[in-house]
Amino acid sequence: MEQIVEKGKCVGCAVCRDTCNKKAIEMQADSEGFAYPKIDSQKCSDCGLCRDVCPALTSCKTASAFKIPLIYAAMHKDLDTRKASTSGGLFSALAEYAYSQNMAVGGSAWTQDFYAKHFISSNREDLEKIRGSKYFQSDMQDFHKSVKEQLKIGKKVLVCAMPCQIAGLQNYFKNDLENIIFVDTICAGINSPMVWQKFLKSLEEEYNGKIIKVRAKAKDWGWRALAHKIEFDNGRIYHKFATEDDWVRGYIGVHAYIRPCCHNCQFKTIPRIADITLGDFWGIENTGSKLDDNIGTSCVLLNTKRGADFFENCKENLHLEEHTLSEVLVGNMALVNSALKFPKRREFFEYLENNSFKNAAKKFFLYKKDSISFKKLLKSLKWLLKNFWHIKFGYSKLFKKQIFIGDSHCAFDIHRTAKINLQGIFKFGYKRNRKSKQESALLLEKNSELNVGKNTNVYYGADFQVFKNAKLNIGSNVAFNRNVQIICMEEISIGSGCLISRDVVIRDNDGGHRIIADGYKTTSPVKIGNNVWIGQGAMIMKGVTIGDGAVIGAGAWIVGNVKPRAMAMGDPARTVQKEVVWVN
Repeated sequence: MEQIVEKGKCVGCAVCRDTCNKKAIEMQADSEGFAYPKIDSQKCSDCGLCRDVCPALTSCKTASAFKIPLIYAAMHKDLDTRKASTSGGLFSALAEYAYSQNMAVGGSAWTQDFYAKHFISSNREDLEKIRGSKYFQSDMQDFHKSVKEQLKIGKKVLVCAMPCQIAGLQNYFKNDLENIIFVDTICAGINSPMVWQKFLKSLEEEYNGKIIKVRAKAKDWGWRALAHKIEFDNGRIYHKFATEDDWVRGYIGVHAYIRPCCHNCQFKTIPRIADITLGDFWGIENTGSKLDDNIGTSCVLLNTKRGADFFENCKENLHLEEHTLSEVLVGNMALVNSALKFPKRREFFEYLENNSFKNAAKKFFLYKKDSISFKKLLKSLKWLLKNFWHIKFGYSKLFKKQIFIGDSHCAFDIHRTAKINLQGIFKFGYKRNRKSKQESALLLEKNSELNVGKNTNVYYGADFQVFKNAKLNIGSNVAFNRNVQIICMEEISIGSGCLISRDVVIRDNDGGHRIIADGYKTTSPVKIGNNVWIGQGAMIMKGVTIGDGAVIGAGAWIVGNVKPRAMAMGDPARTVQKEVVWVN
């Protein structure tokens, strides 16, 4: 036998390889990084078993599948589980119940070099390895045999994989289906592991470090941010929104490196072949649902009675709402539609062979903002003319999109040795009331430093003072309302996504005054985490650390640390609520 199935239809599930008793089949990667079966004609007996199990040739239809699945919006009740998951924590709920019933659980896990490989385990501690999407093709070699070993010792199995991989598993275990719960996902296409590795290599070169941890869809900025968070051994962190992440733009934006068969997927059907289907409930905000806090909401499709019965046992750990298939399809057309083919796919892979992923992305996945139309240019000129008399000061590296704009009635005192480091547009003294004459002030003394991320705005009445040798760090997408005061004599850091209300005071010092006491310090750094909401009139004092996602009540006086996702109120402040979730 020379070929099992034509290359354009092969899903790379490796079921043919695991089925072959003669060990005549090995999986080999092609120039795009996708694995395909290679047959050793000297070993092959032409028995046809590989064709019998190939999901591209034979699909094991589930006779008990519901014509229309039962559908839920769902989220795990444990917030930490949901934050550690890429969606609503539903796979964790299924796996937790499976482990409690002494079942084995199989899924895709990270390898040490950040490939993905399917494995199976009866140890609940392994859930952390399996949980979370990988967004490129997982190696299934030997997985079918591992599941078989679990069944041989009397274990029942819960297994999660892509729809095509589930089809291969069902063909392999067609005589033992009752002992396996099959879970698939809403799949937009399986990406190339080789391209993924090229992406990581580009980041290691850019960040001058070795990657030690990868999180897809990290939720520091919310579920909808689709943000990768990648940590390096030198302490640096890559953390970007989907619109800024080259990997996500190439995958979700143009489907540049998904497997060729994904452009004509035969498994995008209703009813589904798996017992349970999981996915993100995109569009949940338009359904009137109460299960939407931007930390992750899953949609669950119960496709068989066996799946529905299993799910029934998991409900006590879940928040649930019943929904309809049409509501799911609004934001998840990938459930029934294949991805369009990227017109420049061949050129992309040819270029990538001798170039970095970063350069390939820059060449083939243009940012919308990289292309400036005449209409946009004209609109910008009109804005400049309209606001010309209001612009007091501008610091600009225009071609790097690093722009510092001060509105009217701004007082800037910036020493020539002071450093201003911007990642994007920084507006200072912005006025909603264009006729107001209220002053905004910025002081940067000798050798001081101001570091600001992207899209940060400071409303009018602000008074920011950064004294000699001090450093003020502000993240991306931070908003300061009117009359905010920052007095910095050592270092103040404010994370990304924070909302700072009116009349807030943040200071890392006592103004140079001193209390006579052992160990007393007049300055101590202030650190405010990501996505912190500080209410009107609050005062943040020296030495304070506020954890990610915390909420500071109006008028609170913060003199001690505030834990992540805690709500602190009062004078002096105390924690009044834990595990707070807030959205802007």
